[in-house]
Amino acid sequence: MAIGANSLHDLRRTDKGQYEYEQWQAQIDLNGYNNVGEYIALSILKWPDLKDPAADADVASESNWTAKERIMIEPRLTLRLNHYPFPVQESIQYFVLWSTRDMSVPQERERLESYLKLQFEGQAQAPDLLPPALGKQKQWMWFVNPIELRSIATVHHIHVFVRDV
Repeated sequence: MAIGANSLHDLRRTDKGQYEYEQWQAQIDLNGYNNVGEYIALSILKWPDLKDPAADADVASESNWTAKERIMIEPRLTLRLNHYPFPVQESIQYFVLWSTRDMSVPQERERLESYLKLQFEGQAQAPDLLPPALGKQKQWMWFVNPIELRSIATVHHIHVFVRDV
């Protein structure tokens, strides 16, 4: 698989999938939006803005905060099925986790793993997640495209593959 081999350049949509994705982008009315990422965040994900909630911290007391305290403020996270996915096996569900913060950085990974565990194993299960087959549990892996491969570079997002094991 391209992810395990660290060959993300090889992971791409089918020609049909890419065409559909480009058609969707062409239909977006960007009036009132700076770019497609902002359209996705505000119109589809229904976020009030693109700011990390930590950016709204009390400015008066913020100078006394440590980096660790600032990062404790939860980022906005939205998990959705990828409607224009790369081709994957039929047994794999392909999600995108959208975030107001880069969740792939080392200091966010524990929060990321906790969130995904809650979504795929816990009480807050993702709405589009298929239930595990009898006697099975969910297994997932995630990756972040390098900047040069991102079709939506203005909103942090992680690709997440989920399957039964």
